[in-house]
Amino acid sequence: MLNQLRRVAILAAVAIAAFACGPFHRGGPPDAVVVFKNQSTDQADVYALGPGGAATRIGTVFAGRTDTLRVPSSITGGANRVNVVARIFATSKIVASGPFTLAPGDTMVVTLGQDEKLLGVLPAGS
Repeated sequence: MLNQLRRVAILAAVAIAAFACGPFHRGGPPDAVVVFKNQSTDQADVYALGPGGAATRIGTVFAGRTDTLRVPSSITGGANRVNVVARIFATSKIVASGPFTLAPGDTMVVTLGQDEKLLGVLPAGS
């Protein structure tokens, strides 16, 4: 009897664990990705602005570094339009890319030049 009770308890624990992981397997659309190349000599805080205009910080890229930053689909919205903004840490200067299309699963390369005056945007692989 005790042995049978243990089997039922173990089976119940396995079943609960399997069902608990279910929501994580469904997932939504994949996040869009911005590969941010900081060619300047200053650190940059990177923000994404969606159609609503609210800025969301997506990362910080140190001077001379390239980092991959995820842009959640909640930012791109139904229009799949986003504007990437870099705030230069040393001077508080702000540089914007201008709006561009970024759908879930897309990858764009955004480059901050050495002069910190322009953000260039190109599709990944070009």
